[in-house]
This record gives sequence, C-alpha cells and structure tokens, in this order.
Amino acid sequence: MTSLIAFLVAIGILITFHELGHYLVARLCGVKVTRFSFGFGPKLWSKKMGRDQTEWQIAAIPLGGFVQMVDEREGNVAPEDLPRAFNRQSVYKRIAIVSAGPLANFLLAMFFFAFIAVMGQAEIKPVMATPTAGTQAATVDIRALDEIVGIDGSDVEGLQDYTWQLLAKAGQSNVTMQLKRDGQPHEVDLDLSGIALSGEDVDINKQLGINLYYGRPVLFNLVKDRPAYEAGLQDEDRVIAANGLYGITHKELLDLIRNSADRPVYFVIEGKDGGVREVTVTPRVYEVPDANGKMERRAIIGCHIGLAPNLTWISKGPIDGIREGFNRMVSITQMTWNGLTQVASGEAGADAISGPVTIADYAGKTVQMGWRVYLSFLAMISVSLGLFNLLPVPLLDGGHLLYYLLEMIRGRPLPESVMEIGQKVGLFFVLGLTALALTNDFVRLLE
Repeated sequence: MTSLIAFLVAIGILITFHELGHYLVARLCGVKVTRFSFGFGPKLWSKKMGRDQTEWQIAAIPLGGFVQMVDEREGNVAPEDLPRAFNRQSVYKRIAIVSAGPLANFLLAMFFFAFIAVMGQAEIKPVMATPTAGTQAATVDIRALDEIVGIDGSDVEGLQDYTWQLLAKAGQSNVTMQLKRDGQPHEVDLDLSGIALSGEDVDINKQLGINLYYGRPVLFNLVKDRPAYEAGLQDEDRVIAANGLYGITHKELLDLIRNSADRPVYFVIEGKDGGVREVTVTPRVYEVPDANGKMERRAIIGCHIGLAPNLTWISKGPIDGIREGFNRMVSITQMTWNGLTQVASGEAGADAISGPVTIADYAGKTVQMGWRVYLSFLAMISVSLGLFNLLPVPLLDGGHLLYYLLEMIRGRPLPESVMEIGQKVGLFFVLGLTALALTNDFVRLLE
C-alpha cells in the first residue's frame, strides 16, 4: 500500500507539473484552453473554472494527462475563438507551448535538488577503502583512507556529490580525481569511456573497482566468556585498524575474523572516551546460526559489529542551492541520456527499461528512507519524463517539435496525410515501449 500511495503521489506531482507547463505557456501565448486533464479514460471528477471556463478533470487512469486547446483540426471552433486557436499561432509560439511541458519537468527536478541542498543533510564523507585487486582503481594507485576532494577540478563535498559528479563524467576517457592522502594532495586519472549506465550492473564504483569507506566498524552487544569480552574490548569500541590494515571496512573485518580461527587478530581501538589502545583477540570456532537460521561452525569473537558512519553536514545558501540544483539536474539529464543511447545502440540490453511497477517499487522504498531520498527520486523521474517526452517520436512532445522544425524548413506545415502516418507510427512505438517496460517489470517480479 505504501508503494502504491508513493507512486500515485509521484505520478500526480510529475504529470500535473508537466501539463501545467503546457497550460501556462499556452495561456501566455493567448491560446484558449478548454480542458486540463490529469489521467486518461473515464472522467472521475471535473469542474469548470476561469474566464474561459476551462474544465479541470481527474480521469480514471493516472498514467498521463493532457491539455486540450482550441484547434480547428480537432473540431469546429467558434468564430470569436479562431484567433486563439492553437493551429493559428505562429510556429514559434507552438514550439514554446509544446516545449514547456518537458521544460517544466527539468525545472521541477532542479527545484527539488535545490530545496534539498538549502535544507541541508548529513552525508557520508567520500573516503576510499582498499580497491578491488586487478581493477582500474587498484592500478592507478588508489589507497584506503584516500579522501575524495574533487573531480576534474570541481570540489566534492559529500558522497552524494561525488556520485553525481562521477556519473556525469561517464563516457569520458580522461577524468582526474583529486584526493587527499595523509593531508597531502594526490591525483589519479581514470578512464570512464567503458562505463555502462544501464543493464544488470550499473554501479560505477564496482565497474572501476572502487570500494568506499563508509566509517569505522563499531563493536556492541559483547557476550561474556567470548574472545572479545575476555580480551577487554567494550561496547562502542571503534576499530581503527586490524592486523595492520588501517581503514578496514565492515566487510573486511568480518572476513578477517572468520578466516582467523585460533589465530590472534591485532586491533587498534578507539574507545567511546576517545582514547586509543591496542587489543589482541583470538577468534574461536562456535556453532552459530547463519542467515537462514541453520547452525554452522564459524570463527567469531562474540559481539555484533556495526558501523559508525563518517558523517559531515552539508547545506547551501539560496543562490548556491539553485546552482547545486541546476548542476544535479544537468548531471541526471546527462546520465539518463547516456543510458538511452546505450540501449538504442545495443551497448545495453532492453531489460534496462523499467515500467510503472518498478517505479512504484522504488517510490515505496525511497519514501520509507526519508523525504530527502524521496524528493531525489522524484527529481530523477521528472528528468526521465522530460527527456522521454523530447524524443522525436510522433505522439510525444518531441514528435510535434520535429513537425514544427520541418515546417520552418519547408515554409509551410506538413501535409495532414504525413502527420496521420506519423501518429500511427508514434502510437505503435509508445505501445511497444509500454509493453516492453511492463514485461521487464513482470520478469523482475518473478525473479
């Protein structure tokens, strides 16, 4: 139910804002609007308002919407309304009206990102863990505890900022990452030309072999008469290093303990009072339940191991927030466009295309993670919606813009017969894409 409500709210906001873009610019251009519809299909509610008695309605199928304008091609127009008919407007006005929908989606995404930036949020500092052996990250001399401070000269303030900037550089062959190592500047060059932004594995860090250090492992719930307790470890002790590995991650520590049965592990510990000490612990083998509740023999030290995230609070002023919102919107647009081109060129599979079921699933998950994550999700979907509508496919806004561009070149509108064929081709494309997206959704549900 949460996913459904979050999905309907998301679709409601994004579609309404898209259609409001068309509506407002149409009114500014002097075009008469007869109906503003949220959704398709049977009418659930409607009310006429305003000087032109525009009918505002909610329809049964909330997967789209439309703004109906006075147009001689769609029926008889009263003589007094002829100057306000859409088809009688200059080609430049028609381009402005059609472009306004996708533009509204881009502006909405920018606003969401700017709002998050101004309100501020706690972010994990972008710090490296030991890179995966044999990968690009390992060969360019990235080391554990290297802090990422910039990419191609642009400052990096937090983990999210790092992610956006890195995604925006996908496809480029020479990207310089600025790091801070033991307080000193250090740079590495990365080749992102082979990065895939769609398909089964779109984790750019994993493709490069970059592992991130999210914070120190922290010990809690120590059990009496087990190695950790006997060695003098305490609740809320934080692990600085183990067996000489500074910047050890949560996973690396678990693996080290499980592979060290009856062999000492040398810890460097920071206590909750800030003091640093060395402790030697020898893991022992016990019968413990696995993830499925089945008993297995495994080396343990007798405590839970959590994570103390390395956080920093980041907030912007209004002007910097708008700039941040714009940059994030541009990054998402570039990333989405790169993904579309990879699907179109065959570099990525068609299974990367998602439909309403997948979107609803993500909507439910993000809303449970907090309003900032949900707004970021809405911003990304808004960009996708705007970019999708700009595709030069008849039936979409981009298809109409293509018609108007050809009209400007020819000096007169395209023949009605050509536009009718285009509408049929566009309908076939949209229905086929919808079927593919729903099929992918269904396959994901089965998996």
